[in-house]
Amino acid sequence: MIFFKLIRWKNFLILMFLAALIRLALVPGFGASIEIDLLHYTLLVFSIVFIAAGGYIINDFFDVTTDSINKPNRLIIDKHITRQQALKLYSIVNLTGIGLAFYLFLAIPVEQIRLIFYIIVFSPLALVVYSIWLKRLAIVGNVLISLLTGLSIFCLGTALIDEQQDPVVFFTIIVYGFLAFLLNLCRELIKDIEDIKGDHFCRMKTLPILIGKKRSNYFIFGLLTFTILILLSLVLAYFLNLNVLIFYAFTLIILPLILISRKVLEASSEKDYKTISFHLKLVFLSGICSMLTFLIL
Repeated sequence: MIFFKLIRWKNFLILMFLAALIRLALVPGFGASIEIDLLHYTLLVFSIVFIAAGGYIINDFFDVTTDSINKPNRLIIDKHITRQQALKLYSIVNLTGIGLAFYLFLAIPVEQIRLIFYIIVFSPLALVVYSIWLKRLAIVGNVLISLLTGLSIFCLGTALIDEQQDPVVFFTIIVYGFLAFLLNLCRELIKDIEDIKGDHFCRMKTLPILIGKKRSNYFIFGLLTFTILILLSLVLAYFLNLNVLIFYAFTLIILPLILISRKVLEASSEKDYKTISFHLKLVFLSGICSMLTFLIL
């Protein structure tokens, strides 16, 4: 059970749910043909899951001091497992993830699998650099983690289709990946404000430490407003004929984001930021569930 807590099992359920929606709703909703079989797609999903698990482990490994201040009740490394055990688990999940990606690279005669392979293989290195260095810098680390979130959607989606034959599906996958990047970036910045006490103790230079909570609130508000405008523009410009999707987007994504952005301006306590972070996660879930609307075209 400690292992599952360490690798954030709830996030992996969301990732697997996302993968299922892409394969069973988004791609079939456009009538596109699926390029790889279910077994190989499942192996791809698990490859991404294992790489992400390694990221959580190595991040917690370097975050023992800050976590002991910010969230002592949720501390796992040095409390429930040793650092040596954590490094062994990190090695096992990373090697498994890379091994699966290498097998898929050799086994699947699909052009786009090459790019997906490179993304998966270089992700552990990016996550190590983030955990050691980039997370201590304002914005840069947040952007990297959010980019990897968006790229996971890109990998799961583009593995299924031929970009040349199904450009509309490819574009839709890019849209979902980009919006996931923006939403996750907002949430990462909120989490930086939540963790400001421990980060300040460890002399990190996150955005709220450099400019303060209030200015960070304004920055996140601006980013949320930008996300809303981008989403609104995309829906009206490219999906105007999809009435169900438009209704869904307005009621379950755009309106909640407007309410959340208002809450960001008023936030001051740790409880406020935790609530906002949770609501952003719900909007992310709502966003990926919008893929189901493509089955009602």
